[in-house]
Amino acid sequence: MSRLHVRKLAACSVAFVLVMAPSIVSAEIVWPKSLLSRHVQAWFAQLRGTEADARRFFTEHIAPAALADAPVEERLQRRTMTIERTQGLTPLEVVNDDPAAMDVRCKAGNGDQVVAMFEAEPAPPHRIVGVRLEAVSPGGEGAPRRPVGPLLEDADVARQARAHLDARAAAGDFSGVALLVRGDSTLLAQAWGLADREKNVPAKLDTRFNVGSIGKLFTRAAVAQLAQAGKLSLDDKLSRYLPDFPHADAITLDMLCEHRSGVGDFFNAKYDAMDRSKLRHNRDYLALIREQPLWFAPGTSQRYSNGGYALLGEVIARASGEDYYDYLARHVFGPAGMTATGAPIESDGTRGLARGYTREGAPGDDERDNVGTRPARGSAAGGSYSTATDLLAFDRALLAGKLCSSNWSAWVTGEPRPDGGAAAAGGDSAFGFGGGAPGIAAEWLHHGDAV
Repeated sequence: MSRLHVRKLAACSVAFVLVMAPSIVSAEIVWPKSLLSRHVQAWFAQLRGTEADARRFFTEHIAPAALADAPVEERLQRRTMTIERTQGLTPLEVVNDDPAAMDVRCKAGNGDQVVAMFEAEPAPPHRIVGVRLEAVSPGGEGAPRRPVGPLLEDADVARQARAHLDARAAAGDFSGVALLVRGDSTLLAQAWGLADREKNVPAKLDTRFNVGSIGKLFTRAAVAQLAQAGKLSLDDKLSRYLPDFPHADAITLDMLCEHRSGVGDFFNAKYDAMDRSKLRHNRDYLALIREQPLWFAPGTSQRYSNGGYALLGEVIARASGEDYYDYLARHVFGPAGMTATGAPIESDGTRGLARGYTREGAPGDDERDNVGTRPARGSAAGGSYSTATDLLAFDRALLAGKLCSSNWSAWVTGEPRPDGGAAAAGGDSAFGFGGGAPGIAAEWLHHGDAV
């Protein structure tokens, strides 16, 4: 029987979907005076900085052996995905401090509590070897216990995962679905809690959850298909498709895909003040960013941008001649066998949708429905609804080359663009993506043959 080490537990679940994501209160952090502490503080600083800051960090604070295994360009991709998954991390408390290991409790921008677990060189200068992020229960103290001991049988991994989620559900910290698969074997498929508290509807395996920014991967798949078909190029200027958009001559599609365009976020003051029920199509989001100043000159830095992906949705429509949502349904969801995935309009009668609940903006520890924080419909930047089994189908179809070639599939999951034809997706690939907002938390993680 194949084995999984316990430390891989968090990297083997697809559609680990939370219905609520309570907020937490920040605190003043006291950093230890140690060599590793200096590296760890630099890690948090580079997440908030520019790409140039990140490049300097990798060369100065990552152990040479680790840098040889995963070079700077690969780490830049991981950095973008970490920012996308967490919406940023604020350190709150050092909960473990050893010369070669440190755990830091953090506040994620999506409302989660996260512990960042740093492994370092055993000898000075104790540069960072690896970083692992693990969610913890709201109000929980300390860090998750570091994995020790021999490899676990698959059944033991599933048993531990189920016990952990049972405990979180019993404490009222988790409602959702978890699916853990290795190869053709399903190790865990279970739902917990309620999908709709007002109607007392339990969550089920086929419940459709808002998967947040995981929807950006659907958009990237569409871009990959159109690029492979020669209908667009990543080097195209945005002006080829949206000539009237500000700065369109200076922005390329590659910049939009890699968050390097300088285009801002549509979750801004205009969004906060508007009637969000008016956001019923991807093109409606463009009004929120059209007059917004660029964050930086296109191509000179990198910053996570929902607005950039909304623009990509309209590029897909222009390049394909199809509505963005229709294109995904016909060319991504259909071929992948994703029968329950889409972007319904709020209150359009679509069945089987989970409601999200959040403590953000609620009095005390109360929770409220997140409907007031959400647009009426998701966009090319995220907000689609899907199921755990549909996300597994997307994973399988993408890596099997059913949606685009293996080189373009690898690009979808974060590898370099396949211009040279060198990148490839395969059974040993490892990647992860998340989506989060008040009352929304989803993860799709893939490691080797485990999903």
